[in-house]
Amino acid sequence: LVACAILIVTVAMGYGVRFGLVSVEAHVPWGFFLALIVAFPHAMTAFYLAGIGVSLREAAGRQDWAAAALARSEWLRRQIAMPLGMALVTLMGTVILGGGSHTRWLPSWVHHTAALIALAMTLLASHRARRAIAEQERIVSDAEERLIHAKAGMDRKTVRE
Repeated sequence: LVACAILIVTVAMGYGVRFGLVSVEAHVPWGFFLALIVAFPHAMTAFYLAGIGVSLREAAGRQDWAAAALARSEWLRRQIAMPLGMALVTLMGTVILGGGSHTRWLPSWVHHTAALIALAMTLLASHRARRAIAEQERIVSDAEERLIHAKAGMDRKTVRE
């Protein structure tokens, strides 16, 4: 949500440039800096979901219940990969097209359109990421509980022997 708010501020600054309320010298560095800030959570979300899948696979091993948890985790990662990737690509494209717009190599509407598409993709990616992370946390919590119970069962067997 913070990323979306930052993008909204950046887009508003761009329209401020168009109407003479904000200088280009203010919009360009802020736009570049804020694009980096927005790109960071997208990339971290993708790495988080990939990393959790690997950790879950290592922790659960070949236990019977692990196959379903791993399949669900992989499905979540695939569901979020495209929106996150598109949000990153449109964000980077907007920054690059902004340079073309600033030098008057491109008409400004191209940059404005790209900025609105980047905002829409970030909203979509953020919405899906929030849901995917919540579901992933449920999977991890369930796996943790199963692993604790399995370990406790092993400990009891060791004591009996």
